[in-house]
Amino acid sequence: MRIDLKEAIALADLQRRLLALDPVPDSVDGLLKDIAELVQADSAMAAWLNEGTPLLTTWKAGPQIEAYFFQTFAGVDRDGNIRSTDPALDRINLTRRQMGSGVYHESAFAGRDVIENAAFHREAFRPAGMNHVVGMTTRLAVGEAVFAMGYEDGDAPALVRGHAEIILNLLLPAFTNAFGALDRQARNSERLQRAISESDLDISLHDDADDSRAYLNLPLPGPETGYLAISPPDAATLAARLAENFGLTKRQTDVAICLLDGLSTHEAAARMGISVNTARRHCEAVLNRTGAHRRGELNRIARSGAR
Repeated sequence: MRIDLKEAIALADLQRRLLALDPVPDSVDGLLKDIAELVQADSAMAAWLNEGTPLLTTWKAGPQIEAYFFQTFAGVDRDGNIRSTDPALDRINLTRRQMGSGVYHESAFAGRDVIENAAFHREAFRPAGMNHVVGMTTRLAVGEAVFAMGYEDGDAPALVRGHAEIILNLLLPAFTNAFGALDRQARNSERLQRAISESDLDISLHDDADDSRAYLNLPLPGPETGYLAISPPDAATLAARLAENFGLTKRQTDVAICLLDGLSTHEAAARMGISVNTARRHCEAVLNRTGAHRRGELNRIARSGAR
């Protein structure tokens, strides 16, 4: 396969942007979108750890992936692997990280029949529009950074002709360099890695509602589980942040809690005891005030402390 001049220029620009990457979701959003469009993907997702906090953003993918990630996130083991309560997803995550930096088609980790019968595929990836996946990953001291491209059809030309894998392989060195540099600069990276490798401590994520940035509280005595307890704030805490940062009214804050809990407009109306039309107006107001283009972005905006 040949790379034409337009693609070569786009690749050079993406490499430059990767090497100058700012580890905030907004910067990653733009890169994810442009890479996905270059490889003709139908949707895409990016996941990485920033100072111990798991972050995830998507492009044209439904909210199911983000919801499933946080629902099944079990922490980090002493080897720095992200663990999941979903056995199939946990096995794939472990295998992918052990294989190291690279560009991988989903077939490298499991057969199609196994993937299609796995809960993560049925409940998250397929309904979110990522029925078939190819992506690039780089191993970090804790966890990994992943850009995954989703395709509805396994016969998509970009997959069949290998176009997506060729483009991603050309971007991989810059991608690995960028997230590796960010990982080395992480505020708590050295302390976190030492705690994982040398101790039996239970290290928990301290989340202060008065502080828009979560930070790792090291060290704390704990049981011999070998896992870090890194739990995302609950919907009420996240909604309180949104209210403070964007001046939401009491009613809008209540609706924000419903949205962060993954409720539909009808479900939010039922929970709050209001009409569907009223709930819809409050939902629209929350999205407008926070600048969220879709409901799935609310969690990211609240967690990032954006104003």
